[in-house]
Amino acid sequence: MKILKLSMIAALTIGGCTIASADSLAQTLKDGKVSGEFTATYETRNFDKENGAYYQDTAYGVGSFALKYETGVWNNLSLTSKFRAYTTLFEDDSNSVTSHGRGDAAERFYQDGKNRDIDAEELFVTYTPNSNITVKAGRQFISTDWINKTQDAVRIDAKYGNTAIEAIWSARQGRIYSRDYRPMSDINGNKGVYKLGLTQTFTENISATAYGLMVPDVRDIYGGKTNFKFNDTALRAHYAVSSDDKDSTQDSTLIDVKVSTKIAGFAPYAGYIKVDDNAAFPGYGASNSGEIIVPFEEGDYVYSKGAETYYLGVSKSFGDLSSTLLYGNTEYISGSDKLELTETTLWLGYALTSELKANLGYTLVDEDEKSATSDYDQLNATLTYSF
Repeated sequence: MKILKLSMIAALTIGGCTIASADSLAQTLKDGKVSGEFTATYETRNFDKENGAYYQDTAYGVGSFALKYETGVWNNLSLTSKFRAYTTLFEDDSNSVTSHGRGDAAERFYQDGKNRDIDAEELFVTYTPNSNITVKAGRQFISTDWINKTQDAVRIDAKYGNTAIEAIWSARQGRIYSRDYRPMSDINGNKGVYKLGLTQTFTENISATAYGLMVPDVRDIYGGKTNFKFNDTALRAHYAVSSDDKDSTQDSTLIDVKVSTKIAGFAPYAGYIKVDDNAAFPGYGASNSGEIIVPFEEGDYVYSKGAETYYLGVSKSFGDLSSTLLYGNTEYISGSDKLELTETTLWLGYALTSELKANLGYTLVDEDEKSATSDYDQLNATLTYSF
């Protein structure tokens, strides 16, 4: 299948080299680990004013089962595979037309207008020639600036002394996990996206990263960030420039600053994000890019033209209960208007047992009166049993 090209080529390479070492490979497979999870996720959204296929009231429950197998290491090679199957448990309105199909769940779980039954969540080969270099080829979860979520990619991480190198080529992107299924889609046709990043650690308290991302014939993104850490306090300062290959009026810049600390068992943090007044700051593809900067559950306008976002959050654990409360305000330009919204979210996580965990999130969005959309609230809850 096209979606598994990178992984299957690598896997066949392993198989083609094993004739002389069949016993060793067999032992590697026997030493592999099997794990899995059952999940049930629920979400409901309520809008003051419904507007279109996306901004409408929905409520649904979806269950999934994931099975993962990781081989042992053979000749510095290992294989990781994880498949997830989905089923709709219920929908408040099974006939509602969403942005991606019919039925409430189709807004978050869809494949050609229908829920997908099963797909590969992970399927990659790892090659570690030494302790300083790791190569992963295939379907994997990546979380880095401007490449995020599920990717069909090749990723190389290398470290030499105080210098770390990150090199990525990704061909396809999507979302495949318990709370979301969005099918894998090509990035920039068959050209993909390339990223090279370099991180230098100067002292145990100071490091800096420079990176470049290229989407051939579309745009380039260059950025740099500095991280400071002093005792329990951390500061991130990040600046990025987006250059459009065809239309310079779409060039944009972004500033991202975040500070966090720990006080009496609490972990407060605050941040500021600013986008150029001339144009929105684009990633290389729809909703999968850049989300490691956005702290919100929704955050729909953070990358909009002229957007200026302030946020303040605090985390605290109470035994087996973890909690985070986040509040943010975003002002952005829409046409000739400058609009504003606020977003407040409470996340809770509780470990009922070592195998059974529950997570809950409640989000309240207060839209500008001039906005085409309305105020809304969203509740999601996920129960996960792991084995």
